[in-house]
Amino acid sequence: MRLYYLSNSFIPSRQANSIQVMKMCQAFARFAQHVALFCRKAESDEEGDSQIYRYYGVAESFELIRLDIPPVRVIRRLLYAFAVIRRLRRDPNSFLLFGRDYYVLGLISIFRLVNRPMGLEIHQPPTDRLQHFLQRRIFSNPNFKRLVVISQALADEYLRLYGKLLEGKITVAHDGADTHQIPAEMLSNPAYHQRGAAFRLGYIGSLYPGKGMELIAQLAPLAPDCEFHVVGGRPEDIARWQEACPSGNLVFHGFVQPERVYEFMAEFDVLLAPYQPNVLVGDRKVDIARWMSPLKLFEYMAGGKPIIATDLPVLREVVAHRENALLARAETPEEWVRCIRELQGDELLRRRLGTQAQRDFFSHYTWEKRAELILQSMTQRKPVREKVV
Repeated sequence: MRLYYLSNSFIPSRQANSIQVMKMCQAFARFAQHVALFCRKAESDEEGDSQIYRYYGVAESFELIRLDIPPVRVIRRLLYAFAVIRRLRRDPNSFLLFGRDYYVLGLISIFRLVNRPMGLEIHQPPTDRLQHFLQRRIFSNPNFKRLVVISQALADEYLRLYGKLLEGKITVAHDGADTHQIPAEMLSNPAYHQRGAAFRLGYIGSLYPGKGMELIAQLAPLAPDCEFHVVGGRPEDIARWQEACPSGNLVFHGFVQPERVYEFMAEFDVLLAPYQPNVLVGDRKVDIARWMSPLKLFEYMAGGKPIIATDLPVLREVVAHRENALLARAETPEEWVRCIRELQGDELLRRRLGTQAQRDFFSHYTWEKRAELILQSMTQRKPVREKVV
């Protein structure tokens, strides 16, 4: 089986979408004969492909096809799409088309440019008429096999929007995390709080509106004996929050490469997922709070640390209060402090929640399990046999 993964991601970059597509291609390569990722070459990139694989912490098990497109604002997306399609049309072999680039798949569907089975992965509903039009054409294409969405809430929304076009053709596949980078000690005996040291709470992720820095800034003064560590964020965002919240127990580490995430995680006693009821992403500031499946939540689970997460319906698809996490309302900082104090004083609870979260991760949320589920739904084969590498 040959698989072309279609993305609109700039690689390398710090964006979560670039991490997700690189990790998924590594996972697909465990099952497919050949996997190639179409992506956009970063404008300031001078790295070779080997350095890029290392940057993302993935094996060189799939092909990178990075296209350098002239920075023409109005038609750049169109130029990239047709560059991808030209490459696809030159391949005489049988292959599957899958990915997150609805623009490429939409043009293929409108003009019938490539006659191959296809699947589309979506992380939010259409936000304008063009997206709606292109996606409807994809779903109407006889070659369309599967829509993959990252939450049940998003599946329900697509059924509402497109009805019979998608009946029996939607697969819910929450996002995931890597298993290969987890340190051995975090698998056998995660490093829990050391007596006499400060109690450390960690957040790993961006500082965009709604991701949770707003809440962390409120929590730090309410728990002055604890250390709050923030890993990630652009320099300008960090500077703004340092000025707004000059607490001595709030530490910013800045951006770290994806392969170093677990190195930082190992130093924390509790991990925070303080998402707000509105999470704004992208240039258009689209709210994804109803549909999201945050990569960091699954990395947290993989690390085996206790988690405090916001009590949002979409997160309850993955975590349950007092089973594999503690949940608290975003608008009530005092509720978060109570959760912190409970975990601070109860080692057995920390161990139980962390162990169950890690167990749930390995059962359901590895990238390999996600890739296998998607390929099964695309090809109707059960099970997909893993390659020996």
